[in-house]
Amino acid sequence: MANHGLIVGLDVGTNTIKVLAADVRDQQANIVAVGRSVSHGVKKGVVVDIDATATDIRQAVAQINEQTEQPITEVVASLPASNIQIQHVKGTVTVKDSQHISYEDVANTVQEAVKIQLPADREVVELIPTEFVVDDFDGIQDPNDMVGMRLTMNGIAYSAPRNVMGNLRLAISKAGLKLRDFVLAPLAYSKTLLDDGQQEFGTIILDMGAGQTSATVVHEHQLKFLSSFPAGSDNISRDISAVLELGLHDADMLKLDSGFAISELSQEDNQLVIKKISAEEPEQISEQLLAQIIEARVMQILGKLGEKLDMVGAFQMPGGVIVTGGGAALRGIPEAIHATYKVQTKLFTPNDIGLRHPGYAGAWALIHYAAQQTPIQLIVKQALYGLPLVVLGQQNKMPQLANENTVEKPKQKLRQKQQQPKVVQQANIQTEDEVDGTTEFTDEEQPKKENRIKTFFKDFFD
Repeated sequence: MANHGLIVGLDVGTNTIKVLAADVRDQQANIVAVGRSVSHGVKKGVVVDIDATATDIRQAVAQINEQTEQPITEVVASLPASNIQIQHVKGTVTVKDSQHISYEDVANTVQEAVKIQLPADREVVELIPTEFVVDDFDGIQDPNDMVGMRLTMNGIAYSAPRNVMGNLRLAISKAGLKLRDFVLAPLAYSKTLLDDGQQEFGTIILDMGAGQTSATVVHEHQLKFLSSFPAGSDNISRDISAVLELGLHDADMLKLDSGFAISELSQEDNQLVIKKISAEEPEQISEQLLAQIIEARVMQILGKLGEKLDMVGAFQMPGGVIVTGGGAALRGIPEAIHATYKVQTKLFTPNDIGLRHPGYAGAWALIHYAAQQTPIQLIVKQALYGLPLVVLGQQNKMPQLANENTVEKPKQKLRQKQQQPKVVQQANIQTEDEVDGTTEFTDEEQPKKENRIKTFFKDFFD
């Protein structure tokens, strides 16, 4: 595992599977190929049909093979934000050579840190070191070559459901590929979409996918809160289909071509021609009626996530909201978020040629996150997966660590500890000191016109 050469990122979504290949040098990624296929075996970002997903992955990767003129054998895969748990971990070891701390000692601290009690259905997928402590000296980011007797790593472990990881792992394997690494989508977003100030002072990342919408709060360069709501752009299309009696494809095209996320951006006198399934002749509807249907679902999604974000004081942070994902391509989404949350809102879209659509943000972030990993992060990830330790530019002289928590072998043996670290559930992931002192914030109620469509959706959603 190294972050140089050709790296291929795989983003398996509800509607589409996206694959990007990048030539990585000096932690810089240059996108060289793009692959895309329609997704048939994924629901709300989770693989539910392994064979169908494997077929779709093969189709997307085949496009990469044609563009790079070399066979792709391994991929870095993105994991969705849903049902992620976070806990603080700590590992301490005695340094083998007191005159020289090596990356092997770092790897041993990882082995100690992941000896935590987890439910049988969960697996540690990511471990981010927050600091290393050499004897009594703390705040160290890379202890390699330092002198000391004891080495401690304090870090944050992210765990995901085994079945989610296992199904995606099997789909990748059936597609004839090797899984090189798992990367949590919220982590990739936080490190690539945000600048240093936004990560430090606090920002909300809103990922609007087809099957779900996820909110991530980043503060002090760490993920402090994760939450998701099981509705996205697909639900908007289905609402249009149900209310206007259109086929789902026609409803989706109508949304993309003529839809607005909030009705105040639409025009009542603009007429749209539709062909209902039950009618023999086309008929006209107003642009505003379509916007009202869309707005009802958008307000539901933003409202549900906003309640959770408000509980942790996220709207008080100066970074505002960065919105991305395929659903963010709908006209008026930034305006709808700004009107609802009363904070500055920016849309993120990759600037690379061929990727200038927010739907590619997940795969783009995945590639750039993999490229930007430091040597110490790579060593920690290799140790977590039980892989041979390889340092960029050095020969591999370290033996493979005995660890069953590998990418190819999902089973891991976890020892019981006397004290179980605090596990914070998905709807409330933050550190204790972040909860203390949180200021509650209440959005101002905006007067809205009551109409038949909104009354219908209010009753329907509730």
